[in-house]
Amino acid sequence: MSSADIDIAAFRSSLIAEVNEARTGSSAALPDFSENIFTDICTSWLSEVAVTENPEVCHFERSFGTTTARSNGYAVSDDETIIDVFVACFGGSEHLGSIPPEDVRRASRQARTFLEKARGDLLNSLDPAAADYGMVERVKHTKEMAEKYRIIILTDSRCSLTAIEADEIGGIALSFEVIDIERLYRLVQAGLPRDEIFVDFTDYVQDGLSCLHAPEISADYDAYLALIPGEILYQLYDRYGPRLLEKNVRSFLQARGKVNRGIRDTLRARPDRFLAYNNGIVATVDEIEVRYDRETGARHITRVRGLQIVNGGQTTASIHRARREDKVDLSSVYVPAKISLIDARRIDEIVPAISLYANSQNNIQMADFSANDPYHVEISRLSAQVWCPGEQTRWFYERTRGEYEVEKSRTAKTPAQVRRFNERTPRQRKFDKVELAKFLLSWDQRPDKVSLGGQKCFAWFMQDLSETHSKGWLPDESYYRRTIAKAILYKQAVSITRKEAFPAYRAQIATYVVAYLSHRTGRQIDLDGIWKAQDVSADLVQLMREWSYEIRDAIIESSNGKNVTEWCKKADCWKVIRRLELALPSTLPPEVGGTKTSSEKNRNDNPDLTPTELDAMHRCQGVSAQDWIAISQWGAETGHLKDWQSGIAATLSGYAARDWIKAPSPKQAKRALEILQIAEAEGAPFGNNGTA
Repeated sequence: MSSADIDIAAFRSSLIAEVNEARTGSSAALPDFSENIFTDICTSWLSEVAVTENPEVCHFERSFGTTTARSNGYAVSDDETIIDVFVACFGGSEHLGSIPPEDVRRASRQARTFLEKARGDLLNSLDPAAADYGMVERVKHTKEMAEKYRIIILTDSRCSLTAIEADEIGGIALSFEVIDIERLYRLVQAGLPRDEIFVDFTDYVQDGLSCLHAPEISADYDAYLALIPGEILYQLYDRYGPRLLEKNVRSFLQARGKVNRGIRDTLRARPDRFLAYNNGIVATVDEIEVRYDRETGARHITRVRGLQIVNGGQTTASIHRARREDKVDLSSVYVPAKISLIDARRIDEIVPAISLYANSQNNIQMADFSANDPYHVEISRLSAQVWCPGEQTRWFYERTRGEYEVEKSRTAKTPAQVRRFNERTPRQRKFDKVELAKFLLSWDQRPDKVSLGGQKCFAWFMQDLSETHSKGWLPDESYYRRTIAKAILYKQAVSITRKEAFPAYRAQIATYVVAYLSHRTGRQIDLDGIWKAQDVSADLVQLMREWSYEIRDAIIESSNGKNVTEWCKKADCWKVIRRLELALPSTLPPEVGGTKTSSEKNRNDNPDLTPTELDAMHRCQGVSAQDWIAISQWGAETGHLKDWQSGIAATLSGYAARDWIKAPSPKQAKRALEILQIAEAEGAPFGNNGTA
């Protein structure tokens, strides 16, 4: 077995172990659960390297006469023009093997049948409360906007079938992509999705791109200056999409989600001035072919491999949108480009640096989205040094993909060492940067952002982190311990949705349960106690379990017929859920009312909270900032409120304006209820009797 085969086999073993771990505690009643977990892991990775956008896992299989329709998930691009359907061929065997090409073709036919039926009347025969209803509804809804369908076949085996002939459905192009374990390894473990981007510029321009070669000033890179016709840039982005953009640039565009209006206006009104107005793009390549004409001294870039745009994502996306949506003529549009060939040994060092410095003119800190950001480096260091109580086990932060297995192979050479590594650093205590974002955003009451999906959730988290913490701030040991406590809460919510075998929206229910727990308790949960126990009490598990059903029902009901998965991504969905008056037990779980993080500046001096106090806090947070301001002003003007009461109302208006990042204390909540009672009794001019 070659070294490459050994690496692929190790990668697959890790993947199978992750699938098996995720099955722990899950209901066997769920159909093809291992296959769906495999799809979930793979599509999350593919989203990270921009092969797909917004993946959702959902199983569907049904016979229609002699044909079968099958799907394990779908994805819809942000602009709803590209629809992906995933179908898995998962073996799960102990050893790496090969899958017969006919099995892959059969899976592709089944996925195609699903796509045909979903575009038709399949929706009419499905239960609106089931997960497959949401999937079929989304595919059907996008039928009019769709410009491209892709069926992506995922397998944990090797496949000799590398291509399936393209087709069409309803006049819309349909392509097939086979992602076997070897290609998955290249895309994910090697971290080089750019390897698959090969551009032959002679396909677009007879001689290639005319260029200037910069003097050889460094052994680390070689630079060229060129003008790229706007039509070529459009076609490249149309083919490769976000894969064309270096990861940091993709993350920024996801976090902001706005197309530069100035660029678009120039393309519409004065495309001939685009070159004069636009700063151009900065790109890197892994390989480059340049044709040199000795007679004229002219140079032309003919071919490149590994093309990545590290600055100019807005320009590229804007040109694509203007051409596709506004039908702008790009014949007079040219984009200045600096193209750098990077020494392969220095790619990981130089490319992120180019991304950062090339964008510094716009005050965009691209390094915030990198695994090498100081925040992530520090979390990684803390995970290696901070042991769980008892000093027998620790959590493992996988800052870069595959780091867990690398660490195991580096430190565990014998079977005994491997066993000891697994005992000290169990796989179920491994977490990566996307999971970290989900833990923390759920606790910070942003389930709508968590519901956006892995990469967008992470991008939003990093953007928020850079805006809420001072420059140079780094997490300390206390922050890390409480982060792990939040991870334990989140994982418990996920476990509940699996054990209860919710037929749909399990991921959304989990994040909303954690967010509601944080909200309903005013974030007054004993995180230090959870860290010490490395678990939560049976009472808290029971409370979260009861709430999960009510939250599930409220999400579906409040969607009012909209796609539930999409509804969960909206801030309005969270507003509905946090207004729920879910029952509290007469005796609260022991974690409620415990210690708080000092960084949250919301410390509770009286940890012995009661259900009555929590209800009062919840009522306070149901009043809008505008209403608290109105009550404060009314009380001061009429004299119905004392000065200190008007002051409390004004203070609470500030809390509400900041979306209750800081919750009222029990004492504030008690006084606030008295203020609301006075305001209601005296007919104060505010909202619906104090409710938001």
